Amino acid sequence: MTKTRKPIPNDIAAEVLFQADNTCCVCRGREKTVQIHHIDENPSHNVFENLAVLCLECHNKTLIKGGFGRQLTSHVITKYRDEWSKDVKSRRSLANRKAVEGQVGEVSLSEELETKPGVQSSEQPQLKQPPIDYINSLPTFRSALQQQAQPKRDTGITSEMVQANYDYIDSLTGILVMLADYYSPKQFGDQSPQEFFSEVIASRFRWHYSVAEPHGPATGGTIVRILCSSSVALDVEKMIEDMIFALVGFNDDFDWDNWKKLWSNNT
Repeated sequence: MTKTRKPIPNDIAAEVLFQADNTCCVCRGREKTVQIHHIDENPSHNVFENLAVLCLECHNKTLIKGGFGRQLTSHVITKYRDEWSKDVKSRRSLANRKAVEGQVGEVSLSEELETKPGVQSSEQPQLKQPPIDYINSLPTFRSALQQQAQPKRDTGITSEMVQANYDYIDSLTGILVMLADYYSPKQFGDQSPQEFFSEVIASRFRWHYSVAEPHGPATGGTIVRILCSSSVALDVEKMIEDMIFALVGFNDDFDWDNWKKLWSNNT
């Protein structure tokens, strides 16, 4: 008998998407359109533990019935979901810490997580220096992030180039979260700054991916992943610039023109 589909409550759907960073937990392609999948295939069973975020392609792999054709079983999806949720939490914590410290390590964000899997704190670190000092340090921090990403970008290997952009975007997102600490909490509605920016950045991935493939999904080749992630990185850079102007751009003690020049030249 066909089970009756019930709408997923908004608060549960939002939490599921946030914990997955609006990204498919299987292929982890941020540029892909996603949907919430019922792991036990019961569309009325809307508890958090039964839900996972999948792209359309990976979701199709759950629909093949019987034999060896079915590539994604409920057990496999659950494992992918739990591992990805843990990774997202760790990436966010590490990106936030780096944004506060203004430090870039010897390895990229993804590589550092491979050696430090225990970084899972969900608490948002607080800025230790006055806002102007922190803001003035950001062009140098961004330049260091760019230099760290460049070796992977120079490989010419799509997966390496895209991962470099992902790491860069995650680190910039940490800056956005830190800057949000100087905004009223009401500015982000019922969401935390991390939830807010996660949704915004996911929408930018979807936008650029749609624009890059006017003839439909998967018609532009692998270069689309590189172009899309690069475009999102530029979007996030502009978001940081806009937030800083809103916070201190009219402050007579702050040299906005010089800061913008330094920020824009650090490519």
